[in-house]
Amino acid sequence: MTIPSPLARYHQVLLAVSKVPAGLGLLDLVRDTHLPRSSAHRLAVALCGVGYLEVNTAGNYVFGPAFRQLLRSSATADNRLEAFQPAMQYLAGELKETVFLARLVDGTVNLAQALTPSAPERSYVYPGTGPRPLDTCSSSKAILAHADEHVIEEMFRAGNLPLEAHASLEGFIAHLRQVGRDGYAICDGEIDEGVFSLACPVHMGSMKGLYSIGVVGPVKRMKDLRVPRIVDAVSRAANIASESLIRQVGSRE
Repeated sequence: MTIPSPLARYHQVLLAVSKVPAGLGLLDLVRDTHLPRSSAHRLAVALCGVGYLEVNTAGNYVFGPAFRQLLRSSATADNRLEAFQPAMQYLAGELKETVFLARLVDGTVNLAQALTPSAPERSYVYPGTGPRPLDTCSSSKAILAHADEHVIEEMFRAGNLPLEAHASLEGFIAHLRQVGRDGYAICDGEIDEGVFSLACPVHMGSMKGLYSIGVVGPVKRMKDLRVPRIVDAVSRAANIASESLIRQVGSRE
């Protein structure tokens, strides 16, 4: 009988936990890994020590902050961006305005791509790429609405949340909760006067708060389109992007 290496045993524990979103208690972990109770407990405690696992309020082992960060880093890698092209092309064709893709990386929200329609008969707003304001930009708010509250608090303590448009951190968090309920975020002249943008989150299965996709344009043209129509088109694009991203990840595993 071959005895699993230590690394293989750690893998057994992580694999077992990955299959149950609610987490596993010690007895369930022993059952699913076929490891001795003492070994399962020792491995789980070691994984907790490096942040790969943690114990939730129900007393179960779940993925910890270090492992979740690995997943986020992988999910927002540059080689994932090609999965968003069909969604961005759909949205640009549907609304005839500039569309953008944003992602959360190392505590900042960055515009990774922007695409203008091909029609040359009018000018378009081009938002550029790079970091976006966390408290006002629609792309940021659509992402942060699904981030853990402690992540928002860390951004505030680090000085990355000026909260110019909100009275307090509590007010901003309440605003994000409303964005989460609505399913979209708006920036109406908060960054540049006369510019209106709307963004929706893009989920990767159960992983939320990683990406957003949206549209930006002159405020009059955008409001002539009507917010419900914009929300419908951007939501459809977000679903297209989510499905494409999940297919891409699955095809490479």
